[in-house]
Amino acid sequence: MKRISSIITLPAMFATMALVLPSTGCEDDNDDDDDHDHEEAGDDDDGMATGDDDDGMQPPPAGCADPADPNASFVIVQSNILADTTWTCDNIYVLAGSDVFVQGAVLTIQPGTRIEGRESAALVIEKDARIEAVGTADKPIVMTSSQPNPARGDWGGLVLLGNAVANIGTGLAEGFPTPPTYGGNNPAHNCGTLQYVRVEWAGFPLVEGSELNGITFYACGTETTVDHVQVYMGQDDGFEWFGGGFNASYLVSTGSADDSFDIDQGFQGQLQHLLVVQDALVGDNGFEISNNDTAFDATPVTRPMIANATVIGAGPVHDVKSRGFTLKEGTQATIQSTIFTNAKNGAALLTHQATENQATSGATVLTNNIFWNNGVPAFVAGGDDDAGTTWDNAAFEAWVNDPSRANLSIDPVLNANAATAPQAATGGATLGAGFTPTTYIGAVDPAGPNWTLEAWVRAYP
Repeated sequence: MKRISSIITLPAMFATMALVLPSTGCEDDNDDDDDHDHEEAGDDDDGMATGDDDDGMQPPPAGCADPADPNASFVIVQSNILADTTWTCDNIYVLAGSDVFVQGAVLTIQPGTRIEGRESAALVIEKDARIEAVGTADKPIVMTSSQPNPARGDWGGLVLLGNAVANIGTGLAEGFPTPPTYGGNNPAHNCGTLQYVRVEWAGFPLVEGSELNGITFYACGTETTVDHVQVYMGQDDGFEWFGGGFNASYLVSTGSADDSFDIDQGFQGQLQHLLVVQDALVGDNGFEISNNDTAFDATPVTRPMIANATVIGAGPVHDVKSRGFTLKEGTQATIQSTIFTNAKNGAALLTHQATENQATSGATVLTNNIFWNNGVPAFVAGGDDDAGTTWDNAAFEAWVNDPSRANLSIDPVLNANAATAPQAATGGATLGAGFTPTTYIGAVDPAGPNWTLEAWVRAYP
């Protein structure tokens, strides 16, 4: 594979989302508009592209409450949920200025339901509770800002806590004055179901290393079901996993201000059909994969298995940290049949000798991927803060380019017609047990329907 030496421009990449290469406690209020927190606009003067020129609202599904309707029914949620509860799409549920915890109960959310968050409010599903949020392609569940001009960080996002295994033992969730706990010894722990769900304008960093994300999974186990979920314009990470392990598919992170997918503390699961579209002004890693920041040899070792992703970086225009992926702290990873393109700071960063050892031992697998038009050097080993490796950049690149790994440097031709240069993905149909077999590189099958154009996915503006 030749050395990458240029960066493509953003407009061509964002013209479409056909990203493939063949070869990838409640109070009901109908009257008081003050309870629907639309009196203050979000702060658009933050140096970030916030996306929409309008109020960020999309037409509701048929039969569901319309936030633009002056007679719409708004249900103000301002206390914890302690009994089984169902939210329906004929109401709009407003998280009123403080975190709402679901404790010892099941929260069921019906298709097409809209949830709005005020200020720093987050929806938190504790270890003894469960969420069952099952939308449809045409009636997604939308969790979004209550502001008329939404911006990143308008509310706290969705947090799920479980009792599966994390390699720190029992942990404290980030971003709460009295943080709930997560982690235990039940690898099958069921945090619930998220299907056809979109989380918008959520998350914010509180202090260094402590933040709320779009969606955070704390030690959720194998019985958890997650597919067809998008995080749109988050202030911190799009999705983050702290330990646990379950399989997920059809995930989209759009315009996240930090990492699109952040994976830590021993998470082990399969992630397939993923789309990352970074903002032109902000964004860090497509994937940041770490083991344990104080004990690199902690077990279980973080080991996500990722297949059929398309990661589009922020491009060359602004001084952002855009990178395809980072491996650190002794993590393992498998990344297959994935496209990494347009990342200003290169395709990949590998730090810490323990991480290099996982690669040279064969525990980390990087095969049948495309690296195209990323910054130079495309592959960086070592880095700052005592994160050194025996490898230098050239040695890391040589490992990636070993012919046995079948990684490519070819134009993936991401355009409205899916792809114009079909090429078989060597080994693309042998992703391993649990994956859907594929014969293409990237997020979308060019021979099938383009799932990124379905109604549940909100396109980059």
